[in-house]
Amino acid sequence: MYDIYATDFAFEQCAKDKREINMLIPYAVFHFVLSGKGYINGKKITKNTVFISSAENHMHYYPSKTDPWSYIYVRISGEDVKKAFDDFEFNKGITILDFQSSDTLYNLLSLFEKLAVNENSDAKKIIANAVFLLFGERKKVDCQKNKSNERLKLIKKYIEENYYKKITMEEIASKFYLNKNYMRTLFVKNMGVSPKQYLQSVRMARAKYLLCSSDESIKLIANSVGYDDSLLFSKTFKEHYKCSPSDYRRKNYK
Repeated sequence: MYDIYATDFAFEQCAKDKREINMLIPYAVFHFVLSGKGYINGKKITKNTVFISSAENHMHYYPSKTDPWSYIYVRISGEDVKKAFDDFEFNKGITILDFQSSDTLYNLLSLFEKLAVNENSDAKKIIANAVFLLFGERKKVDCQKNKSNERLKLIKKYIEENYYKKITMEEIASKFYLNKNYMRTLFVKNMGVSPKQYLQSVRMARAKYLLCSSDESIKLIANSVGYDDSLLFSKTFKEHYKCSPSDYRRKNYK
């Protein structure tokens, strides 16, 4: 648990004539926007968003005059504020994130209001830590995303190093302990192509290079990039580059 405390925790409905705030903020603060529109350091902020500022940071923010914000703000102080910001990978300046856990936030606000009357420092410490833990799921998602990205890099590398072999999508997925459909989803989501299409593009790029730089036969080039059937290779090449391998060689051979 971090040595941090919630010094203020309140709801505010901004008035349409609320003045702009343009100053150095001496404390760390979270603004959970529940409704309305406004701007923070030139960026538009709408509902279901939180903007977070570290201590001693310049903030210029103001709500819309026609649709002002309502938000819950939390001010945080304590010895470990900087460490908590670093651990949760919040920016040193302003961090802006989507936020949907408003029910949990209301519960924390209610608890703070009940306990703040007694100046219970332990309760304020627990609440401050709970505010940071609202973003624990974000860290989990980021971790899963990083893991997926790393897997994608490894699969791409494997394809690029083994394109000339008679490899199937099932074999590739099995090698990385993945379901074939999940692997396809991973590729399509991040690259816009399936792993099969990616393998084909790697093979075609290599075939194109060989056609331009060698005198090897079309059949041998087809075999060298993973095709037993030279007719299928020629058909695939034409679909990929809009001309046959022999035409491509004639125009580009060096």
